[in-house]
Amino acid sequence: MNSQLLHNISIWTSSGECIGTELGVNGLDVSNAASAFNPVTSTAYFIPFWLGSAVSVTKVFWLNGTTVQGSIDVGIYDKDGTYILSAGSTTQSGGTSTPQVVTLTNPVIIGPGQFYLAVSMNQTQGHLFRFLWTTTTLGTMAGMKYLFDQFPLPTTNVTFTNLTNTDAPLPLRALPYCPDIGFYSDTFD
Repeated sequence: MNSQLLHNISIWTSSGECIGTELGVNGLDVSNAASAFNPVTSTAYFIPFWLGSAVSVTKVFWLNGTTVQGSIDVGIYDKDGTYILSAGSTTQSGGTSTPQVVTLTNPVIIGPGQFYLAVSMNQTQGHLFRFLWTTTTLGTMAGMKYLFDQFPLPTTNVTFTNLTNTDAPLPLRALPYCPDIGFYSDTFD
């Protein structure tokens, strides 16, 4: 176990450890996040992030949009697609336009290295706050990946698919989707 743990941090889509720089360069920051429906049922979206030190992940979260409906799963995979953790299928609740947090039963230590935040929803009516790329090319350049038919998130290792204009279904090409999700690391003793 790594004795150098970061304490009391949060990492989310627009943070510097994730793709916040790529969002900012393309004119998208926290003020540009807006509520939107999930474009493709049961599609898992993978958003890269990097850790310079180990952290103890205690909670995952997402930002509910203006319609709360159906179920969602948020998790973390390593750079090779190895499953690390997930919240499991969770009913979207707790109000609109507010964060929804799931506390993990057991904290999980990850890092350092490259990882992916992952999210999947079981329908298209529930909304999350998200960033809307102008093209899927920007999502690909930021390192986003996806997988079809993955709800809840798989608890096995996965092989990522690059997010491209040519292989993505029409809703993903029309609405390059980057949901606002993340995790918390509380003090670890």
